[in-house]
Amino acid sequence: MVHRPRTDHRFDPAIERLRAIAGPAGDGYIHFHKDRCIDDALRLARLYPGARILNLGGKPYLFEFIAAELGLQVDTVDLAPDRNPAEIETLGGNVSQVDIEDSASRESLDLAAYNVICMAEMLEHLRIDLIGTLRFLASRMRGDARLYLTTPNFYFAASFLKMLAQGRSGPDLVGEWRKLDAIGHMGHVREYSRRELDELFHFAGFAIEDFLVRNTREVSLREGGIAQLPFRALARLLARTCDRFGQELVYTLRPA
Repeated sequence: MVHRPRTDHRFDPAIERLRAIAGPAGDGYIHFHKDRCIDDALRLARLYPGARILNLGGKPYLFEFIAAELGLQVDTVDLAPDRNPAEIETLGGNVSQVDIEDSASRESLDLAAYNVICMAEMLEHLRIDLIGTLRFLASRMRGDARLYLTTPNFYFAASFLKMLAQGRSGPDLVGEWRKLDAIGHMGHVREYSRRELDELFHFAGFAIEDFLVRNTREVSLREGGIAQLPFRALARLLARTCDRFGQELVYTLRPA
């Protein structure tokens, strides 16, 4: 059964603090990702109490604001921390400038200092060296450390049916690549299926310790007007009831 986390309002004050700093530019991200980030933080707090966590990819630091409310120890690396100086200053966290796909840049990381490496909704953005990056993590992490990784499911019902209708195999190429100039990091290079990721992780030197499919937001029946109602109702049913068509893939990995 697909996991559906409940909205947890105890984090609303922290989220509103971030919203006030980020302004209108952050509203969309916060709206669509707050339940996911809350669920990630709660899962990590439950699975690894007292863990020291390295979060790969911080912008706009929603996970960090939520994790701070749980007392989690989180250090963060980001391509360009100077994009969000006010958020980082308010958070008071440790944020370093590192490109995890660049072999020279990532050499500065001491992965052995962390119990958990968090790679949430980042894998789909990697565009240079996917296998090399994962092998770097597997080889430098402590043997008892874990990689917590989430990524969109290629077969998420709403997206997959939309791609079929539009004759596409993924997100708009031009739009996703142009984000490099517009916001400073890559959009989605591509999204993956569970089988593809299982093969990739084993090849890169990881063993899969835990896996689940998660829906952090419901497929809306209101978008697109009355003509799309049957399509969206089918997508909601599939996403709710079948792992193959859920929204996100959530892995806990350990070095093999």
